[in-house]
Amino acid sequence: MHKVWEIDEANLVEAKLGAFRKRVTLNGQEVHRGKIKKGEILFALPDGRKTAISVKRPFVGGSEVDLRVDGAMVVETGKEPIRCEQCGKRAKPYDRFCGRCGKPMPTAEHYAARRNVAHATGAIKILALLFIVFGFVMYFVVKGQTAPMLAELQNAAPGATYDVNGRTWTAGELRAALMWEPRSALIVHLVLAAIMGVLAVWGASAPLAAVLVATATYAVVLIANAIADPATIAQGILVKIIIIAFLVKGIKAALALRTLNAG
Repeated sequence: MHKVWEIDEANLVEAKLGAFRKRVTLNGQEVHRGKIKKGEILFALPDGRKTAISVKRPFVGGSEVDLRVDGAMVVETGKEPIRCEQCGKRAKPYDRFCGRCGKPMPTAEHYAARRNVAHATGAIKILALLFIVFGFVMYFVVKGQTAPMLAELQNAAPGATYDVNGRTWTAGELRAALMWEPRSALIVHLVLAAIMGVLAVWGASAPLAAVLVATATYAVVLIANAIADPATIAQGILVKIIIIAFLVKGIKAALALRTLNAG
């Protein structure tokens, strides 16, 4: 992991935090090498300001690395240049206002919240893909389960009746219902995939609402499946936990982003 922060015109911090090599330099001079104690790397700028790099390893996602100077988070210098969102003028990470139009530049907290919202939107896209895949899986599974009964019904007399789940069915009605079951499973999952796809797109303009609706929809699906078949609770439990964690993290980030924008 390689991180760079331009704190101001005179100070540049660079951190290389690999699995076996951890090194931090300030203006080209090494200030730390080796293990990270309690998730922090502490040092001072030439003018005496206290500086700290924090390394957090959350339950989901990659490591979160932040740099603070006297307690204030610093905007990371990314691979792409920073530009004013209003006029497009290129800016430095430490610029507080646009040099052309005067619009306030996003803070480091803004960028961190946006990153987490983007992760949540990504989780919604993954949900859409999973619903598509699982829909086709269920289609073939249910089709295989109904095949023996359909084969038996092929030779049934036209007037034959069957008692299934407390209801009397004619051979034709039961055949139609059995043929519809795999299709209905596929359609339901494709509809859920479409909903998640729309929510992922909507998340670009209304992240909080989109992530909330996606989380609620996914929770309803999990609960409905658990009621219909309690065995589904344990199926894919790790994936379910990771997706829910991303969505909850996204909700928190979207709330933080809305508070920052309101301020």
